[in-house]
Amino acid sequence: MAAPQQDAPDERGTRQSRWTEPDPDAVAAQIESFRKLKNPEFGRALAEFIAADSDDRDDVVAYAIRSPQLVRKARRLIPDLVREPERYLPAIPDTSNNAHVRRLAQFRSRADHEAQLLFYVQAGMIARRGHLMPEPSPRSRARRRLADEFPERFLELVREEEAGDKKAAAQREAERKRARAERAAAQ
Repeated sequence: MAAPQQDAPDERGTRQSRWTEPDPDAVAAQIESFRKLKNPEFGRALAEFIAADSDDRDDVVAYAIRSPQLVRKARRLIPDLVREPERYLPAIPDTSNNAHVRRLAQFRSRADHEAQLLFYVQAGMIARRGHLMPEPSPRSRARRRLADEFPERFLELVREEEAGDKKAAAQREAERKRARAERAAAQ
């Protein structure tokens, strides 16, 4: 998570850190309580966590939400939080409309940031198994959607591209053989 902050050396010459990890038992208990929640309830808890200022966030909750057990569930809910924040984040009474709009804009920005963190947590989990997780891009998502919607056409295009690659490879090999033959004849 966060790198430890360093103080000035103490009398022994070592540096003392002010940062400590939360109690593992408390984190495990928080993970279990979040796992029992249904998506709308977990979405409200996640929205509450995201809306809080970084100084006011509970470290136990942060570790739980970003844990391997909950990262997928949180990543699935974040787009819905960004799309419809009013559903999960109730308006504060006696605030102006402009203040509410600013609060929602700030919430969306924080949710995007949390989505990046969750992506990296999940990518790290996958990397530990020896694989790399692809970066999320609109083009790859669109490609996947097209493949899901039109699988026959998608496979047809894939076969055409594979045939084109094989043809290009055969042409390069023929060029190399011709060049070798010319060099051998010139010697």
